[in-house]
Amino acid sequence: MALLTKECQFLYTAYYSMILGSRQKDIFEIVVEEFIKSARPVGSEFLSENYDLEVSPATIRNDMAYLEEIGFLVKPHTSGGRVPTSRGWHFFIEEVSEPETFRMEEIIRLTYLTDELLKTSHEIMHCVSRIFPEVSDEFLKKFIIEKIFYDKRRK
Repeated sequence: MALLTKECQFLYTAYYSMILGSRQKDIFEIVVEEFIKSARPVGSEFLSENYDLEVSPATIRNDMAYLEEIGFLVKPHTSGGRVPTSRGWHFFIEEVSEPETFRMEEIIRLTYLTDELLKTSHEIMHCVSRIFPEVSDEFLKKFIIEKIFYDKRRK
């Protein structure tokens, strides 16, 4: 059943990729990215004032109306801008957004920090076990997790 859903998702994405024009895809991508930044509906006036789409606000409105018609955008208020729908989010993730890539320096830095964190946690475990030999590793793990995640006094 899950395979069928994946196949349907692929066909659906391919279909919408074919019927959307490049300007409509650009407008859709901008609307989603602006919505991600601001968590507010995005209108045609905003797009025409802030992006060089080389078309009038009316043309942008028409393209946004089409994106609404196919279920990618919705207008929460009559006079407001538009926000992505669930279908729009799926299309954006599958077809528009590019996967995040890390530079080699970032990977090296993350690896180093992870190693340091593990080393430090082992040192803490060693020190605590020398001070409190009766404390089991399991008790210490639970205690640390509770202090970090569940301590009500922390903010």
